[in-house]
Amino acid sequence: MEHNPIFRQTRLRLAAWYTLVMGSILGLSGLGVYSVVAHAYQETIDQGLESVAKAIHKSIEPAWQQPGHLEELAKEVSLKLCLTPTNCLPKTTIIKQPIAEAANQVNYYIRLLDSSEKLFAIAGISFNNLPMTASVKQWQILTDSSGTRYRQITLPLYTQNQISGYLQVARSLTDLDQHLTYLRLTLILGLPISMIFVGLSSWWLAGRAMQPVYHSYQQMQQFTADAAHEFRTPLAAMYSTIEAAIKLQQEPKSNSSILDVLKRQNRRLSQLVGDLLLLTRIDQKQLIGEYKYCCLNDLISDLIEELAFLAVEAQVNLSQQVLVAKKIYVMGNEEQLYRLISNLIINAIQATPSGGKVTVFLENSEHYAMIKIQDTGIGIAVEHQGRIFDRFYRVDRNRSRTSGGSGLGLAIALAIALAHKGTIHLQSQPGLGSTFTVRLPL
Repeated sequence: MEHNPIFRQTRLRLAAWYTLVMGSILGLSGLGVYSVVAHAYQETIDQGLESVAKAIHKSIEPAWQQPGHLEELAKEVSLKLCLTPTNCLPKTTIIKQPIAEAANQVNYYIRLLDSSEKLFAIAGISFNNLPMTASVKQWQILTDSSGTRYRQITLPLYTQNQISGYLQVARSLTDLDQHLTYLRLTLILGLPISMIFVGLSSWWLAGRAMQPVYHSYQQMQQFTADAAHEFRTPLAAMYSTIEAAIKLQQEPKSNSSILDVLKRQNRRLSQLVGDLLLLTRIDQKQLIGEYKYCCLNDLISDLIEELAFLAVEAQVNLSQQVLVAKKIYVMGNEEQLYRLISNLIINAIQATPSGGKVTVFLENSEHYAMIKIQDTGIGIAVEHQGRIFDRFYRVDRNRSRTSGGSGLGLAIALAIALAHKGTIHLQSQPGLGSTFTVRLPL
């Protein structure tokens, strides 16, 4: 197949299209996985941050509602009081522990703003030049001067049912960014590697898928060549015979023999055409409507009787052995089953030397009828057994015409067996004979 440019280009196109389609599917799937993972991680962070913020809000708001100055409130809540941008005073109170625990390990920070949205106190991790944001937005993402991102939630603080300040709780998104970076890197590097494997597998699968097509193409080529060869011989003989008849038309005694040759070659050509048409009908499944119940016992008995003269001429002993007590019936086309078995018997007789014997066995299994044609002939070499059922194939490469066959007998037998949902199995050893076993469903 690789030596044929048409099939090589077709295989390449199939592999390329398959790779392109699979690459698109993998790319979209990777994008979907990335989006789902990023969204799920973001939701998890938001849920955790909201839980922490509500817990801190519940602890701070009672102290925030007490009257007094801002400095006194800072002492109560134990936060770093920011009197100036560079001056924060550390304090300690009973709510230091939950706030410290919330701010540690998960990179949280806490900011308290007064009603005018000025920074009042801070706690948690340190950050570089983190911008102040509008408190009216509950969820925000901030970025400091070093490029670290923070997810921030803002909750209002009330005094006498009026907003008197804001609590801002945020956590670093460094872990999220790292995970998403690793995921992007995996997907970006994994896609081309996957595409390489997809491309290789596409090439292999395209080759496997095209094997039956290529095999049929080879059979068609071989069929065309063999058919031309087979048709050429009888047509050439007819042509030369006709020319001889024209030249010898003044000799009445010669005309009879010449016309006999012409008739014989014409019959042979007609038989060949008939065989080809039969194979075409079988391939197109045009015989299914002609099926009926057929008795194999009667069929084999008739064939043994009709082919007895051929066995006598070849000095071969032809016999049958029916190994069943009652008649066996199968559903099929009686004419084609007759052709199937007769082809095998005729081939066995022609392959058996004088003094040999051909035996036809009939038996059945649980679901199949089995017909065995066993001969003591020349046998078939192993290298030919795989192609013995090919159309126009002969073991004799010189295409001997001594038997008058066209090389379609076994091909027709196999086609008929397959059309009847059966099989033909060959067992042969050179010099010891052959056994063809036909299995047909009961």
